[in-house]
Amino acid sequence: MPNSMRFTLIAITVIFVVVGGYHRVLSQQSGERLDRTREGWPLLIGIRLLGLLTILSTGAFLWKPGWFERTAWPVPLGIRWIGAAGFAGAVAWLLWMFHTLGRNLTDTVVVRRNAYFVKSGPYRFVRNPMYTGVLMVGLTLGVAIGTWLVPLSTGIMFILLALRTRIEERYLIERFGDTYRHMKCTGRFFPTAARQAEEERR
Repeated sequence: MPNSMRFTLIAITVIFVVVGGYHRVLSQQSGERLDRTREGWPLLIGIRLLGLLTILSTGAFLWKPGWFERTAWPVPLGIRWIGAAGFAGAVAWLLWMFHTLGRNLTDTVVVRRNAYFVKSGPYRFVRNPMYTGVLMVGLTLGVAIGTWLVPLSTGIMFILLALRTRIEERYLIERFGDTYRHMKCTGRFFPTAARQAEEERR
C-alpha cells in the first residue's frame, strides 16, 4: 500500500475519531445511565465485539499491512483511491448524522429522557443513517486497504444492527408514537421510492 494512501486513510480516521468522540462526550453530559441490556445480551456482546475487531484489525492493517497478507486481495491502485473517496464520503455521512442527532446520540436502543424527535439531515432519507454509514465505512475501507476482513466483520455487524433495529424502533414508537410512525415512508437503511417522491413534491 503506498504511503500516500495509508496516510490519507489514517487522516480521515483521525478526523472521524476526534469529531465523533466530541459528539459522544457531548451526548453524555447529562450523566444519564442507559440500560444497554434491553437490546439483549447476544446483540449487546456481538455488536461490540465485532466493532472492536474491526477497529483493531483496521488499525493494525494500516500500521503493518504485512501482518495481513492472507486476508489481502489484489485491488488496482485506482480502485483503491475510489474506495478511499468512498470512505471519506461515508465518514462525512456519519459526522453529519452525529451533528444532526446532537444530544440524542446513544450506543443502544434506549431513548434518553430528554430526547427529541429528529427528522432532518440524513434522517430525511433513511431512518437509521448510523447503520447505513457503518456498512458504507466497512465496504469502502475494505476496497481502499485491499482486504476482505474489514468488509466481512462490518457486514456481520450490520446484520446484527439490522436485527437490533426492530427492538430499537419499538422504543422509538413507544416514545414518539405517530410522530415516528410517519417515518415508515422513509427507508430503514436505504432511501425508498416513496420518500423520494415526497421530496420531489416539496
